Amino acid sequence: MHRVHKLRPMRRFLATPPRRGLRIAAVQLTVTPDPVNNLKRAMGGIAAAASSGATIAALPECFVGSYGVDHFAKWAEVLGQFGGSAMMAAAAKDHKIHVIGGVIEADEERGCMFNTIVAYGPDGELAAKYRKVHLSRVMGITSESDVLQPGDAPVDFMAGETRVGLACCFDLRFPRLLAKYGPAPSDTGPCDVLVAPSAFLDTTGHPHWELLCRRAALDTQCFVVAPNMSFRSEDAVPLHGRSMVCGPWGDVLAECEYEGDAVVVAEADMERLEEIRRKLPLATAARL
Repeated sequence: MHRVHKLRPMRRFLATPPRRGLRIAAVQLTVTPDPVNNLKRAMGGIAAAASSGATIAALPECFVGSYGVDHFAKWAEVLGQFGGSAMMAAAAKDHKIHVIGGVIEADEERGCMFNTIVAYGPDGELAAKYRKVHLSRVMGITSESDVLQPGDAPVDFMAGETRVGLACCFDLRFPRLLAKYGPAPSDTGPCDVLVAPSAFLDTTGHPHWELLCRRAALDTQCFVVAPNMSFRSEDAVPLHGRSMVCGPWGDVLAECEYEGDAVVVAEADMERLEEIRRKLPLATAARL
């Protein structure tokens, strides 16, 4: 049974409902070595997000099976044919929402693997594909570049009237990439929402996770949806949990606990986003 944690009260800037807004959800999963069970619970999380009114639901990075360079080849999939990507496509169509999440992509033509974030639209079709640019290399615990190829470009897409940028976990540490989604006009910005599916380590998560998520929202002046794998003591590489949604003022709008499957939903108030950009005009004030 999928568990949805009670959300702490969501902080709002406006006393009245926004005229233009949407609900965005981060789906946290306890990822085990059993991909069938993981996919089943991921479907439950998407359904819970949709039933709460979310029009964008995001799953963690490589959520199909246990995280780790020794495991990635077991979970690799051709996009849309089976596994996590096929499940997301079907769930997006069933619930008529956008579904985003991370899988290990098998590129049969090139004979290599990518850590890939895919987004599917309400029609079940692929809306965007982002290959993780910054492959994790952390404290000798993980070294994704040993087995994966990096991507080379930021990616965004339109979810209705909402511009959504894609990043992945370790990318949150690299301001130059995040700036591509920020307030200065560019091919991939300014975005309204940045989705960063993650498998963020518990070791670094305590000092860095919330800080990085909030900084990404503050620097890009957009909403950040950061679904993470939950903490599981049996894992060789324990993850940090605390999936969250942050607002463009750099505040945490909603977050999960460390452990367990959960869904957190927040209102993306576009009027407030525009107000922040107008009163704090980073795009025009920047000199370098």
